[in-house]
Amino acid sequence: MAPKTKRDQCIAIDDHCSVPPPLTTPQAIAAFVAGPMVAPDLESVLQRRRKAVGTVVGLLAVGACCVLAGQVASSIAEPEEPAAVATVDAAAWRRLEEEQQQPPPDSAEQLPEKPEGCRKVDIGEACYRHVMWAMSHGLKQYGPRAYPGIKETSSFEEFQAVLHKDPASACPRPCGVTLDAEDESELQEDPASAPKAAPATEVDNTTISALSGSAVGLGWQPSGRVVAQGQWCSAAEPAHPWRLDSCGNGQGMQVKVLTYNLYWWNLFGRRGGNGGSAGHLIQRNGNPRYDVMAFQECEGIRWVLSDAGLLGEYEMLTGPHALCIAYQKSDWRLLSQSAANVAEDRGDQWYGTRAGMWVRLQHYRTGQVLFFVNHHGPLPLNSGGRCGGEATAFNLLRLIASEARDGDVIALVGDFNAGPNSQTLQSLRSHMHPVYTGSSFGGVDHVLSSCPRVAGTRNLGSGGSDHDALEAVIQL
Repeated sequence: MAPKTKRDQCIAIDDHCSVPPPLTTPQAIAAFVAGPMVAPDLESVLQRRRKAVGTVVGLLAVGACCVLAGQVASSIAEPEEPAAVATVDAAAWRRLEEEQQQPPPDSAEQLPEKPEGCRKVDIGEACYRHVMWAMSHGLKQYGPRAYPGIKETSSFEEFQAVLHKDPASACPRPCGVTLDAEDESELQEDPASAPKAAPATEVDNTTISALSGSAVGLGWQPSGRVVAQGQWCSAAEPAHPWRLDSCGNGQGMQVKVLTYNLYWWNLFGRRGGNGGSAGHLIQRNGNPRYDVMAFQECEGIRWVLSDAGLLGEYEMLTGPHALCIAYQKSDWRLLSQSAANVAEDRGDQWYGTRAGMWVRLQHYRTGQVLFFVNHHGPLPLNSGGRCGGEATAFNLLRLIASEARDGDVIALVGDFNAGPNSQTLQSLRSHMHPVYTGSSFGGVDHVLSSCPRVAGTRNLGSGGSDHDALEAVIQL
């Protein structure tokens, strides 16, 4: 067996080699270099070695290996002066010695300490929705006093820093952004968080696409036209003249309903419920009692009904996307309940998907069944969201036709984020009866029904929200 050469004795590391001592000084390396040779790019090799080995000896070993590699190539390259190689090695050695005397990269002297718990917010988180709303609506509506230190040109992270002080926003601390001391002091008087209570009944959620295989009743038939094709929220247009047109057989009974966007993060989160103003509004107008109440931006229905003094009288249901329903349990029994995503916000004002939450309730005395849908529509206003206004309307109608039964009285209520002249409402009015429209944000809150007979409607005012509560009495 042939004796091993110096190259054979190298230990492979990162496609280079490490030669053991005594090659530990510039002089030793220079002495090792003998005869004509080619010096490789020592600086790049040393740079790679710095990442792999943290010791001076290891780095020098790489340098020595590179010199050896040059000897192998000497037979096919032009000669270089050994002194030049030694000069390069000595300079690299000095740079390495200086680097080894510096604090390590993770030292507090080189990198600022990262605040504990700071992070970016991902699309779809509750905080993201609150920040986007504050940037697009909140600052314009409530002014800089509600957002200390914030301007129209402030960044997402600066808005997040303010909302981090608001427990209802669920915003973590942003990295690299701090509030001024004066702005911090303005936020020290935040209201207490919502009182802890047992959670209300949770409602299952699905997507409208899951209903594609469901039996569709109430005479619904597709027209053959499909809008927003290729999107998850695409929808088939119902064939004309299909219409939800039933007042049931309720023997002259009336159904009193309420829809109310509670503006939760501000009214309850920032202002601590404003002295129970929303609940007191319901209490003042709840005689006779509401049969069914629908709430949007509802993150604690027990709090609302507690302020209204109605906790013992209503069954409370909590659905997806901060939707809630409460029904009077002495007069109605629950037959079924669920929810389905029917729309999604457009990318330029994205907070997430939007659902229709529904219940089927049977009246104890008459046996009449009410199919009641609560909806909070997609953004931007009047756009219908990602799939457009027609798709939102057609998906709501398909949801009703899939889950309601012949003889059910239908009520569809909520904050649709769409005014009376929007594509969403025009499409819905082609297949349902409009009952009442509010005035907030140009009239985005609506009540629609399968029954055209209306005994009364009222706008109850805001009760501290940015939307008005709407009341409607449907005559069966």
